[in-house]
Amino acid sequence: MTANGERLSAVARRRLLRDAQAAAPISSSSAPPAPAPAPTAPVEVKSAQRVTRARAHQIKGNDSSNASVDSSNPFSALVTASAVKFSATKEVQQLSETSAKIRLSRGQRCVILGICILWVRQGSVSVYGATIHASTAIYRIYAPSTHALPAVEALSSKAEFQLDSYVDGLVDLPSLGIRHLWATPNVEQSMSSFYILGHSFDNEAKGLKRLREMSLENWHPIISTFLSSESVLSSQLKVLFCGRRSSGISTLARCLLNGILTTKKLPAGQAGPEGVLFIDLDTKSPEFGPPGTINLAHVTQPMLGPSFTQILSTAGSSSRILRSHFLGDSQYTDLFDWHWDRIVDLFDQVSKYCTQHRGTPVIILAPKWWHNVDQQMASQLWSNMALTDIVCLDTSPTSPYLQPWKSFAEAAQCRIHQIPAQVFDKVHSSREHDLQMQSYFHLVDWSLERPLWNDMPILAGTYRETRLTYGTSDADVGAVILLGGHVALEDTYDALEGNLVAVVAVERRRSTRLTVTQEDAEDDTGPMIQFTDEGLPRVQSGMDSLLPILGAQHSFCVAIAMVARIDIPTRHITLVNGHGLQDIKALMQGYQVALVLQMATSDGRFTTDWLRKELKTGAGQPSNADMTVS
Repeated sequence: MTANGERLSAVARRRLLRDAQAAAPISSSSAPPAPAPAPTAPVEVKSAQRVTRARAHQIKGNDSSNASVDSSNPFSALVTASAVKFSATKEVQQLSETSAKIRLSRGQRCVILGICILWVRQGSVSVYGATIHASTAIYRIYAPSTHALPAVEALSSKAEFQLDSYVDGLVDLPSLGIRHLWATPNVEQSMSSFYILGHSFDNEAKGLKRLREMSLENWHPIISTFLSSESVLSSQLKVLFCGRRSSGISTLARCLLNGILTTKKLPAGQAGPEGVLFIDLDTKSPEFGPPGTINLAHVTQPMLGPSFTQILSTAGSSSRILRSHFLGDSQYTDLFDWHWDRIVDLFDQVSKYCTQHRGTPVIILAPKWWHNVDQQMASQLWSNMALTDIVCLDTSPTSPYLQPWKSFAEAAQCRIHQIPAQVFDKVHSSREHDLQMQSYFHLVDWSLERPLWNDMPILAGTYRETRLTYGTSDADVGAVILLGGHVALEDTYDALEGNLVAVVAVERRRSTRLTVTQEDAEDDTGPMIQFTDEGLPRVQSGMDSLLPILGAQHSFCVAIAMVARIDIPTRHITLVNGHGLQDIKALMQGYQVALVLQMATSDGRFTTDWLRKELKTGAGQPSNADMTVS
């Protein structure tokens, strides 16, 4: 075991381990005096630390883990001592119950579990692909146990950084945001929101979960290639990521995104674009939006956490969603024109943005169905993308994910990078969907680029509601569209109330508009809309008939919401959502709304079960689903 480059004696190592093991069972009454308060971080974070909730974590004995100490790991003693009330060493100094200062030498790394603020005080470190140098800037790290845990690695000969607890409401979300998500079973009571686990650890094999470290060693060469000055500065970088699902595509793309944002430097006096454009075409697990959507995001800050911790709003002052379309769980083979229209629109938006901000890097996540496209469609997509690089997480020379683009790439001298897949996270699709959807609904504030989550259950009636009219000539809601199953017209009310819908804004144009009255419905020039007994305007014709009105150039997804109530006498539909609905009323001048309902899938997505669990299990209380191994 080394300390600042010097080797400790055997006696010192045994004393350090004995002190760490003895620290775990100490009661609060016999605890040593509290250390001096942590120095104030140079960037104010008090607004985000408005609430500190003590979470009691019970210790579960683990004799096998206590017996194993890795002499090459300076943090191994911390692993045994649960890394909360640890003994001070030259490497780690506990500043307070919620703050710690850590010193590392080049190549050493520290694994984190939980939520914390990172402040690099000396030297340089890397985390989640980002290279962070000493400065007054602070960064939020989200490391839940459901995903591979990030490591902070020293890049300079000496690096010093401070970790502070950060409370933004995400930890306390009901049903899903329980202690098993942000802590291990073998920890003692703590006020801290994070835990230092070391860099060489294994939970008990028979435990509920086996924690995994996010190792990026195999990806360093490819990331370094993109971060060279020639790649980033000499041309507009456009990278397509493709491969099978759960192969590490989104993790690698996020690491490259973070690397570009923290590495790109322009010569003195030269102005250039800020941020990266991120086109996410994966509707199952979007990086920055709710499930079922494809998005164009402008990202200006590193995203140090999994997707459900990095939800973006359309109202952000820097990182934000520029354009969003809802596809739900519909298959491209069934609604090809619908998919194609919206994908092309996102590329058109990229072209417009890059015309005004030349040199902006672009990252594209390919949907899984692209490997089935024919050559004609591949040619059209290639023209829209204008790629400089393709990264395929499949080393097979005949990879089906690479075949549609290979001939075009060779002709255009586009670089092809084939690397092995890396499986970090094995989260069930329905659980991943619920985590993403719950985080999206509970996110209530993006002011000052510090997201805050409201931990009250959505159905508790404390969230802002938006009432939209329907059934009149000037109604807010012009159409109700159902995807993914057959629902009889008379059952529309039951299918709609209490379920999730995409709120799609549609331009009000004189030439074409959504049908909103019974008289209009009798006119066969537009889409076929039939009215239910409750007066709901239900689209009965195919989706293709809606393209002239709901085309991507004239419509976009505003938010995902829950239909809380349908007031038949007053013809009002009440919607509930955390943050997206603030845009709806602003759009009423010139826009109408279509509510798109995606029926629940066979694997449990697009249901409202998680909403009801929030009421049955109070904040911080585990449910049966939470105890299931993902």
